[in-house]
Amino acid sequence: MLAGTKGSLVDRIARVIVDIQTRELSEPFDYLVPESLDTTAVVGTPVLVPFGPQRVVGYVVERVQSSELAELRELEAVLGQPLFMPWAFGLATQIASEYVATLADAMRLFLPPGGTPRVERIYSIAGPRPERGLGLAVYDAVQEAGELTSGALRRLGVTAPQTASRLVSSGALGRRYDLRAAAAGPVDDRWVELTAGAGFVPRPTATMQRAVLESLRDGPVRVSELSASLGPVDAAVRRLADEGALTVVLRRRLRGSPMPLRPAPRHGRLSAGQTAALAAIESAQAGTAILLHGVTGSGKTEVYLRAIERVVSAGGSAVVLVPEISLTPQTVGRFRSRFGDRVAVLHSRLSAGERFDQWDRARTGEASVVVGPRSALFAPVTGLRLVVIDEEHESSYKQGSAPRYHARDVARGLCRATGAVLVLGSATPSLETMESCSRGDCTSISMPERVAGGTVSPVTVVDMASEFADGHRSMFSRPLLAGLERVSVRREKAVLLMNRRGFASFLLCRDCGFVPRCSDCSVSLTYHEVGDRLVCHQCGRTETVPTACPKCGSVYLRQFGAGTQRVEAELAAAVPGLPIVRMDLDTTRAKGGHEQRLAEFEALGSGVLLGTQMIAKGLDYPDVTLVGVINADTTLHLPDFRAGERTYQLLEQVAGRTGRAEKPGEVIVQTYWPDHGAIQAVAMHDPSALYDEERLVRTELGYPPFGRLANVTYTGSDPDAVRLCASALSESLRRSVPPGWAVLGPSPAVIARIRGSYRWHVLIKAPAGADLSSALAKALCEVPAREGVSVAPDVDPFDLM
Repeated sequence: MLAGTKGSLVDRIARVIVDIQTRELSEPFDYLVPESLDTTAVVGTPVLVPFGPQRVVGYVVERVQSSELAELRELEAVLGQPLFMPWAFGLATQIASEYVATLADAMRLFLPPGGTPRVERIYSIAGPRPERGLGLAVYDAVQEAGELTSGALRRLGVTAPQTASRLVSSGALGRRYDLRAAAAGPVDDRWVELTAGAGFVPRPTATMQRAVLESLRDGPVRVSELSASLGPVDAAVRRLADEGALTVVLRRRLRGSPMPLRPAPRHGRLSAGQTAALAAIESAQAGTAILLHGVTGSGKTEVYLRAIERVVSAGGSAVVLVPEISLTPQTVGRFRSRFGDRVAVLHSRLSAGERFDQWDRARTGEASVVVGPRSALFAPVTGLRLVVIDEEHESSYKQGSAPRYHARDVARGLCRATGAVLVLGSATPSLETMESCSRGDCTSISMPERVAGGTVSPVTVVDMASEFADGHRSMFSRPLLAGLERVSVRREKAVLLMNRRGFASFLLCRDCGFVPRCSDCSVSLTYHEVGDRLVCHQCGRTETVPTACPKCGSVYLRQFGAGTQRVEAELAAAVPGLPIVRMDLDTTRAKGGHEQRLAEFEALGSGVLLGTQMIAKGLDYPDVTLVGVINADTTLHLPDFRAGERTYQLLEQVAGRTGRAEKPGEVIVQTYWPDHGAIQAVAMHDPSALYDEERLVRTELGYPPFGRLANVTYTGSDPDAVRLCASALSESLRRSVPPGWAVLGPSPAVIARIRGSYRWHVLIKAPAGADLSSALAKALCEVPAREGVSVAPDVDPFDLM
């Protein structure tokens, strides 16, 4: 899109994406670059531009020599250093198009952490002090501080910003613009140091000036430290600086930065599988993808580290994505011990300021290795040569808010744009990635052996229906209790997984293990307490709750699930004297809670780590000899076609926490569905027991990767308006989609109401390779949501709930 009137050509043009969230602004606007900004308005820089009657933040995405417009409005200011790389605009355009998002939302992925940016006016002294008038107080405040922002000026009075603007017009003050994140930005400390050769001697009565000079004799000191020890020192420091006795300098402070670590040497020889994997990465062509399919403990991390070493030694950089749940101190420590302070770590447990500082270290080139969750993919690294996605099957790589991208797919586009090699690693690859390998789009390298001498632990599957029938009513089966007793006697360690996920509940027969399922969608029916009914959240099918089990006639039907606190209490009663470390959302919510729980477990001579999915991966404790899964069925019965695959991946991952060293390990899985493919695949350590069946079912039903899906969710406080919006979209799509497509719904979402807002969704199914995004974008434009109703399109969703 162009801002002006069509006609002749002009020079020095910047193409700018304005930071306004609307689907109508899908292209950049042309602006004239003033000569004064010509060298600074480069690609990636934030700028202030006129847009209609207002001034807004924009981002330069391209510099061109001409425009089709005769008259262009000018850029008004450059707001800082470049924030993203030249290839970012092309990738953002792909993201916006593929995931039916606004271009502004896609560009924000590349911006610094800390929230939506805003423009800050910064005032400094530019001319002599006014002789009189209301501007004296403002001028003096700016002079005392050196610089003041418009926000700080407002604290002097409501008219102070207007007064500052008049002082700018008169030449007394200077004004520049800067881009500030909503919650974070760089922090500078004021340091003072003695000026060499200065002959100034304070008066005998100037005790504060003398105290300041005395404090600086051993070297530079922060002004804040001087104030803490001496009291208010600003006036004395300003006087001494005016006399040339000391120098005041600003130095960047990194918040929460760890102490530098000395890079650790590499240990041990690579196994045959590791050697083959490293050779495949080194010989891979630019822009291609490799899957490291290695069992837990096969040494994939060491392969990543050595591949990164060679990239960094050649002057390149690397990005390593790790699921947020796996960003443990152990994981981070492996990278920091190898690369020292060349590593920048981004994760949600850091404060906004700490995340900004780590991001900025990547931007300046101080860090050449970036480790973090999916958002780290957009870090502004230079010379990107390698992208690693560890545990590539993890659902956390799918963004939950707009733009709802999948990091694995975006990483492919990033690597094609930069010439980097993409490495995907997993012991349990997603079906999508395995099909990509079978098509030749990705090269698979097998790593079937553990490198630390451990062996794959045997798995015992316990049928909890049989336990119940034999009169054993405890949530811990007899084999699991016996295993915990052995751990206690031998002074070893155990990991117990509570396989819980979200809110979804289902009915289960305690006699035979029967769970009501939808006859049309191959998913379990979700129990709704309101109305006492069972609902399929794929097609909307509703059934009444049976009074007895339809399969065996038992009246022992109940909702399935138990909390970690209850499990902790019953475990303490069942195995007294065995220390328990509980690790769930409640115990890790506070900053540092995750690290604290793991440190407690590591310090134990013997004990149990009890937790939810966060304990299933990213942990490497050689003294763990038992893994127990309390309730493997929970995720099996979620209303999601990926339920079996996700259950297998989770169980296989947690099973890999034991048997990683010389001591043999054992795995005990408790289930009411022992013959399910996911359970059998774990028991036999053979994924084909599940995936062969999954391929058949998904092919027949048109589920990914053998078909495409889009899930559109409408939310609002008026239930009728939400339902009507969803109905309008479904009707529009049914009229327009080609043969072979299907539009399901509308129906209430699994969580039909959140915080007072009602939710309905529409599901669109299309053949593999179909241009689902364009069809959906067109329909959303034709039937825009009503006022008060929000719409959230999710293309290739990873979660239909």
